[in-house]
Amino acid sequence: MNIPKRILVVISGRHTEHPALERALKFAELNDVHIHLFNSIYEPVMELTDVLSSEHRKEMKNQYMADRYLYMDTLADVLDKKAISCSVNVAWHRELHEAIEEIVDELEPDLVIKRISADASTINPFAMPVDRHLLRYCKAPLLLVRESLWVKNPILAAIDPATNDKKHIALNHSILEYSKMIAHITTTQLHSVNTFETPSIGPSMEVGWANIDFESIKVDTSNAHKSKMQTLLKEHDLLSNPYHVVEGRADIAIPKLAKEIDAQLLILGTVGRTGLSGAFIGNTAEHILARMNCDILTLKPPYNQK
Repeated sequence: MNIPKRILVVISGRHTEHPALERALKFAELNDVHIHLFNSIYEPVMELTDVLSSEHRKEMKNQYMADRYLYMDTLADVLDKKAISCSVNVAWHRELHEAIEEIVDELEPDLVIKRISADASTINPFAMPVDRHLLRYCKAPLLLVRESLWVKNPILAAIDPATNDKKHIALNHSILEYSKMIAHITTTQLHSVNTFETPSIGPSMEVGWANIDFESIKVDTSNAHKSKMQTLLKEHDLLSNPYHVVEGRADIAIPKLAKEIDAQLLILGTVGRTGLSGAFIGNTAEHILARMNCDILTLKPPYNQK
């Protein structure tokens, strides 16, 4: 996996720190990159058509835009001094997620980096409309960050080695290669995880199941997943890295494991524009994200994979 060369950084207003930009600079340490700084603004006061004339609204909008460009240019100056190629764009848009989608369509970046919408750790960022929408529909790889700097905590890659679907197979490879690249950049340990579920006997299912050895089914299923996991990891020279094959629902097992190893980043895949998929279909993925308290990177299959 090559280091992304075209990085779209979403600047969330005026702040003393910009974690998304700091992450982009980390990629720039190891490769020549172009960083596009993007900000979207909108002022509801412009809707006061009974108070403001069209000329006044136009003048106010121009002033708002000019002021924000001045601020964005100060960030660009910092990149210029570091000899990092950069550009700036400010959009006037009522909906931030739509503005981001439009600039992604226009620029086709290799990576989009955005700070999570919630500022307080007690608030689940993936319940925030903007981030939830981007996780579902952003066409480019999307990195949602909490803090300014990566630390030495592990990275966790969630994969599905048991899949037979071509898109999901391609996605597994992309996740592992991207994970290796970020582990290299951050000099941290890479873990991988796969979950599986087996049938169980409920209170009303005791009669007629005596001849079925559910424990053997669980062991056999676990061994099959481990074998496929090892084969996939070997292809990426990752067999010596920690890997986990865990029984249970993905939306419970993965956040639990991430907490146990104190992961700073979870990398997982999305398929198409209908929601998070792969081993994580629809609401399952969003339930995983709702229980996470770390950075999230979502990937899509290669564009040419059918």
